[in-house]
Amino acid sequence: MSRAFRLTAPKPSENDIEAGCITILHLHSYYVIRQHCGVFESLDGRRKIRGAPKGTPDYACMHETHRGFLLEVKRPGGTLSDDQKVMNASIELRYRLPIVVVETVDQLCDFLAKHERSP
Repeated sequence: MSRAFRLTAPKPSENDIEAGCITILHLHSYYVIRQHCGVFESLDGRRKIRGAPKGTPDYACMHETHRGFLLEVKRPGGTLSDDQKVMNASIELRYRLPIVVVETVDQLCDFLAKHERSP
């Protein structure tokens, strides 16, 4: 006797969540910039290119009328690294910029609902 057939939804990856978040932000008219972190080597191997410091949030989100914020996207169940925790605390203390960490697009929508209401 065989088991009953069951459909299971695939688990969304971090890339899926990022794509959904960027779509929502564009629909809300945010200008979204990806912040590449770390050191990169040019294709010819001659140059080293420095990105943002390690631990910097994934995206900077800016709007004409609403306050800008930084966005860190994690996979479902993902956690911040120690570098990310330190960098987030440093940015919040020094620059008083809001940083939102999301695992789902719904979390971003909830944040935007509150963020766009505040003065």
